Amino acid sequence: MKLKDLFRHAVEAGIDADPRGRAFIEKRLKKEKERAKDLKGDEKKFYDEDRTWNPYLDSRIIAGTGEEDVKCVMVGIDIESAEMILADRLREKGHKIDAVMIHHPEGRALADLDKVMPLMVDLHAQWGVPVNQTEGNLRPRMDRIWRAIHADNLFRTERTAEILGLPAFNTHTITDNMVFQLMEKEICKKSFDSLGDIINAIHKIPEYEYYAKKGNPCILAHGSKNSRPGKVAAAGFTGGTNGPEEMLAALARAGVGTVISMHATEKEVEVAQKEHINIVQCSHMASDVIGMNILLDTLSKKEKKLTTVDVSGFIRVKR
Repeated sequence: MKLKDLFRHAVEAGIDADPRGRAFIEKRLKKEKERAKDLKGDEKKFYDEDRTWNPYLDSRIIAGTGEEDVKCVMVGIDIESAEMILADRLREKGHKIDAVMIHHPEGRALADLDKVMPLMVDLHAQWGVPVNQTEGNLRPRMDRIWRAIHADNLFRTERTAEILGLPAFNTHTITDNMVFQLMEKEICKKSFDSLGDIINAIHKIPEYEYYAKKGNPCILAHGSKNSRPGKVAAAGFTGGTNGPEEMLAALARAGVGTVISMHATEKEVEVAQKEHINIVQCSHMASDVIGMNILLDTLSKKEKKLTTVDVSGFIRVKR
């Protein structure tokens, strides 16, 4: 399968798993196409055409033409220049690696990380937080993310891949949507008597079990194993990055008793203590691996001969 087609399938799979629903995404893409028609001058010159069909701008093909045939991908959670050189070295040793598949964004995908964060507005609305509150809390955080990323050397990994002739793409929010969907199904929509029971259930998921054995288990950032969960929300899995701690307080006021997340800042823990809201912090790497595995399961149905070389925190688990 051509790389561009494989990536298009990945985007479609991300839309299918999006908590906002396909109709919402298609409506937004239609508006973007209409807006693009009226652009002129520099706005047209610098316009990103991917915006008209890809709602996840932190997920892109960052190297290659898209016309490359792909049957084997080297897959990793974090891929930088060192891992690109590893891929090239493996090819020298006879491994057939057609492309590199990355979770966390690099290059232009990283430059646009802030643009996927509004997903959190609609997600939090599902848990009872008014959209105006989340928008107000989120905007300053989005601006800080943009300023911080703007100063980074964004294109090192992308350039390394280009020089080595390695097609590469990343699937950040696409696969974050998928692990969110799994956590909703396996944890949030089920009834548990205690936080300890939730942790036990999470550790039965193969990727979390693997990482727990490696010394990176699910932990309680706030709360005790005997605490009752109350309403559970998987609020820390998709939307690009952490929201501000004010959003955690808004969830508590909306009646959420326990937040499940991939990471919790010290400020969020302070808010949790004040608001008496529990935080279950899952292994970040295991969470990302789950999303990548679910996507690979989907892509394997499209490209029957798809194989992987697993690096940088990734382990292949088929469902």
